[in-house]
Amino acid sequence: MWKRVPFVAAVALATIAALSPGTASAHSERARGPVEVTHGQLMTLAGGESLGYDITGHAVMVRTQNGTSVALHVRGLDADTTYPAHVHNAPCTATPSGGGHYQHVVGGPVDASNEIWPTVATNHRGLGWGRATHDHRARPDAMSIVIHYPLNTSIRLACVDLT
Repeated sequence: MWKRVPFVAAVALATIAALSPGTASAHSERARGPVEVTHGQLMTLAGGESLGYDITGHAVMVRTQNGTSVALHVRGLDADTTYPAHVHNAPCTATPSGGGHYQHVVGGPVDASNEIWPTVATNHRGLGWGRATHDHRARPDAMSIVIHYPLNTSIRLACVDLT
C-alpha cells in the first residue's frame, strides 16, 4: 500500500529545491514566497472501465513563485506503455471529465511548453510514473490531471482532482 503523505512531502520538498536555483541564501529568500501544494487520488473513469482498467494512484502539484511541478504515481495500466497525461482546467466531475487542457497562455499552442504534460510511462508490471516541471506558476484553474488512452486520446481513462 502506498503512503500518500511521505510521497506528497518528498515531491513537495524536491520540487521546491528544483524550482529555487541559486545559493542557500537565495533559496531561503525564495522559500518565503507562496508555496501551494495540491494533491489527490486517481479514479478510473467510464472510458477506462469500459476498456477493463482498474486504475489507482495519486498525484501532487506544487506551485511556487518560480514555477509548477506535477508528479503522478499510477497502478493498473498496461505494462511497458506510455500514456498521455495532461493537467486539465476543470474537476473530474465536469463533462467531459477534467474539462479541457490547462494552458499557460489560453488559446496558445497545444504543446508541452504551454500545457503541463506529466506523461506516464509504465514498467513491466503496469506501474507508472509521470512528472512535469514548468517555469510558470499554474493558475487556480489547473484543477485536475487526466490520463488518456494512448491508442485513442479522446478516451479518458483516469482522473485526479488536485485539491
